[in-house]
Amino acid sequence: MKIAKSPLSPPAANMDSYMNGAPITPKSRGTVQQEDIQQTLDMSNLLGQAVDIAQAQITKILKVRSEQNTRLPLPRFLRYFNLNRLFADECEAVSGRGGMTLKTVVHTHIKDFVHLAGDMERQTLVQAMDADHWDAKDFSEEDDQLLSYIIDASTKDIEAWTRASIVWSDEAIGVNGDPQTNGSATNGIAGKDKARIATLDEQKFILPESAVTALNGIGYFEQLISGIPSMTQEITSSLLEYLKLFNSRSSQLILGAGATRSAGLKNITTKHLALASQALSFVIALTPYVREFVRRHSTGAGSLMIEFDKVKRLYQEHQAGINDKLIDIMGGRATTHVNVMKKVDWDAPSASQAASPYMETLVKETTTLHKVLSKHLPDMTVQMIMDPVFSSYREQWGKAFQDVDVKTVAGKERMLRDAELFKSRLSKLDGAADIGDHILNIVKNKTVAEPTASAETKPATTNTSLQEPQQNGDSA
Repeated sequence: MKIAKSPLSPPAANMDSYMNGAPITPKSRGTVQQEDIQQTLDMSNLLGQAVDIAQAQITKILKVRSEQNTRLPLPRFLRYFNLNRLFADECEAVSGRGGMTLKTVVHTHIKDFVHLAGDMERQTLVQAMDADHWDAKDFSEEDDQLLSYIIDASTKDIEAWTRASIVWSDEAIGVNGDPQTNGSATNGIAGKDKARIATLDEQKFILPESAVTALNGIGYFEQLISGIPSMTQEITSSLLEYLKLFNSRSSQLILGAGATRSAGLKNITTKHLALASQALSFVIALTPYVREFVRRHSTGAGSLMIEFDKVKRLYQEHQAGINDKLIDIMGGRATTHVNVMKKVDWDAPSASQAASPYMETLVKETTTLHKVLSKHLPDMTVQMIMDPVFSSYREQWGKAFQDVDVKTVAGKERMLRDAELFKSRLSKLDGAADIGDHILNIVKNKTVAEPTASAETKPATTNTSLQEPQQNGDSA
């Protein structure tokens, strides 16, 4: 029977002397040590060769699948990344060899994926914004969950995002860590249900589809950073470009009226401007959380923090431009109505006891503006817009009523009806202050010829009929 040689056993040639108790000479001891070292080196070499062969084969497969790998869904790509990382780490632990060829291929795939993912997210955002009709979008439970993830990610890791990249998990995970389902998502508000709103830092936001799409894009980039922290700089640069695109594209579509072509809107209304402003406010409020998330995952992120501050200022400037646009619109409408008012022949006989059409229109437009702004914007923003609007009214209408020439009592009473409607309907709005009394006093202080005896009973009739325009205006 042949005895197998053990790495720790003495040489076979010396077995008899060993069993017979013969002493081991220094020469024989050196022979044993040399064979032990040789066998250890041979084993290490064999392991190294095995690892090299395995990595070479895996590298070939990865190169062949480069196109498919860089187009994987985000959760699948993160699992692919972690699987290759674990394999490379185990190979290095066993053989002591770094496997640079494999790591280089995987790193190339990561860079290609980050670049392609950024392009795809920006393309998705542009398509959604171009198709957006800028109506209120229902903020679903899934949207609210994602918002919570982004807020919490500024201070801690999100378990759902971590779970999505676990290699050995069999759970089908969708983008942003939500379980993947086969259900169909709804777009917009179902039936006549009121759109649910987003809440961030105790502020409430009524958002259009574009803002919800941007929220999903931000969540996508943050999950990608969480999965591959070593690429934080590159991914954050792509995220910043994404935020800049949202700002510039919304400006083109709303302030530049591009939505009339891309989405077929007839015109850009106050509601569209207000929703665009809300979308900007939402991203502005979200930016500090995104900024802190990036700071947690990046060392030496000072330059990136500065870029986030620049993006925030761009949004604020855009928002100020929307406010100025609303003020300019109302100032322009007031100018139009003033020009109509100047052409009125106040002393001409008139059977109607109602306010003039120009004043009815002005009052309706102003109350509609205030109603829309109050529905979609915070009180402070509404005040910031309405204050300049009424300052413009005070200047334009004060001068218009001051300059108009009226010679008869009937003409003055007709003008008073307009001024009283102006006061009764607009004085209760934010920013109006005493503008109603100011206009009314200008008209009351006008001097006209004394009425004839037959006309002395007219004021009572006139005062009774003044209530009708107010009721009509309220119903409008």
